[in-house]
Amino acid sequence: MHDPGRGINQGIPLATHLPAARFETSLKKVRDLLGLDEFLDTPVRQLSLGQRMRGDLAAAVLYEPPLLYLDEPTVGLDVVAKEAVREFIVETNRAGRTTVILTTHDLADVEALCKRIILIDHGRVLFDGAIDALVNQPRRLVVLLESGPEEVRGVPRDAEGRYVFEIHDDLPGMIASISAEHTIRDLSIEEPDLESVIKGIYTSSTTTRASAIELRPESRFQAAPSHRSGPNTS
Repeated sequence: MHDPGRGINQGIPLATHLPAARFETSLKKVRDLLGLDEFLDTPVRQLSLGQRMRGDLAAAVLYEPPLLYLDEPTVGLDVVAKEAVREFIVETNRAGRTTVILTTHDLADVEALCKRIILIDHGRVLFDGAIDALVNQPRRLVVLLESGPEEVRGVPRDAEGRYVFEIHDDLPGMIASISAEHTIRDLSIEEPDLESVIKGIYTSSTTTRASAIELRPESRFQAAPSHRSGPNTS
């Protein structure tokens, strides 16, 4: 932790045990990448949030750690500071010495920095894999009809009165087939994006958890007579 009365330049050397030559090389690198020189001797109490964040990052990577944990590294930062922090994280990882584990709710950080993503909901891993695989979903044709039945081509009408079809091949043929049987009031094509895909995963997980909670009291009641010999469901 920085002493609020001292400058970053005074605090960083106390936080590292690198040999002098290696320390100077690392310090020059982080000073250049994070633009520390403009506030290096400024007391910490006088620094902005973005400046303190950059100072903390500098102190963390001077060790050249094999693993770096970052919790919401760009929260509260302006556009310029965010970009500087992101570029620094990318360069730190690209150098090949440090693996970065990032926890964030900012999907712009995820898209700019990550190759692999792990989605966790109440301790359960919902997805673990490449971001490209996550967003590699089919496009969707969203159709609104003048007066439509409960179901069209096997697709039910949603709460907003729309029919959402996955597009796998012949889009013109799909539209022609629907318009031959119904009067189309509006249609659009939705491209898969990270936010909508993640939202769908978490929405599905919430529904599953709610169903499990709703069923649990009944399941316990049914299992009660044979609880001594039954499986442990805790």
